[in-house]
Amino acid sequence: MQIRYFLLLSFLGWMACPVYTQPASGANPFEISSRLPKEAAGIANTGPVNPFDVVAHRTPGISKTLLEETVQPGTSNIRFLQFPEGNTVSAAFIFGFLILNLFFFTFAATANRSALQKAWRSFLSSNALNVAQRESFGFTGSTPYFMLYTSFLLNAGVFVFLITQALNTSKKYNNYGVFVICMGTVIVAFLLKHVSIGLMKWLFPSMSNELSRYNFLIIIFCCVLGFFLIPFDFLIAFAGNKSWQTFVTLWLLGLTMIFIAYGALRAFSFGTKYLAGYPLHFLLYLCAAEIAPVVLLIKLLT
Repeated sequence: MQIRYFLLLSFLGWMACPVYTQPASGANPFEISSRLPKEAAGIANTGPVNPFDVVAHRTPGISKTLLEETVQPGTSNIRFLQFPEGNTVSAAFIFGFLILNLFFFTFAATANRSALQKAWRSFLSSNALNVAQRESFGFTGSTPYFMLYTSFLLNAGVFVFLITQALNTSKKYNNYGVFVICMGTVIVAFLLKHVSIGLMKWLFPSMSNELSRYNFLIIIFCCVLGFFLIPFDFLIAFAGNKSWQTFVTLWLLGLTMIFIAYGALRAFSFGTKYLAGYPLHFLLYLCAAEIAPVVLLIKLLT
């Protein structure tokens, strides 16, 4: 019995003794310090200990550097998309270029006086267009139209350049580099349209007649539009003050858009019978050959 009392007292005395545990300071020599919380390792904690807590996003170094870069309005980080700057094109150069275009148009119109008349009648009537197309075969029959078409491309390039200057408040893009870009953009856009029509004639022989008529319609409309662009260019270039020049530019630009819309309606009548059978092909051509050049010119103007 005494042994039992002794064991009970010994157990109670052991329970009453203070329990000494290892301090939480990481004194355990077997503990991996890199896996301890940052407070225990002596580093200030910048995030929650719970790995499932949401931490505020911190921009990485490279992204933060890119975000801190500021781009001025009207500029681009892509060097080859920047237009050359400078105010070097004088009014005398524009006047001389327009006079040379006028001389060239006069020569093209007087070399075959009936060509401009046929172009105007074809502009108004589909039957006159068919007659003019049949008479335009060969070097003699097609040369007058190509000369008038060349005059249109030159006047259209100047027209785009003058609109660019009229819609921009500063003169930093009034230089020969931008002048060449405007001329080249217009010429390449129309040449690519003719190339795409020739490619479609090769891919779809059954539509060759309609595509040929559409190709000739583009030439006819450009010949007539080139006649109107000559006074348009003079009005925009020498309209006077900036406000009057902007008003004349927007007015003439609206007339040009109406002219182009009329030509698009005339061209749409050629392919209505194929629209139901080839809707996807029509949509692809409309986006690639009709809408994309217009969007490119609008981007160039702005």
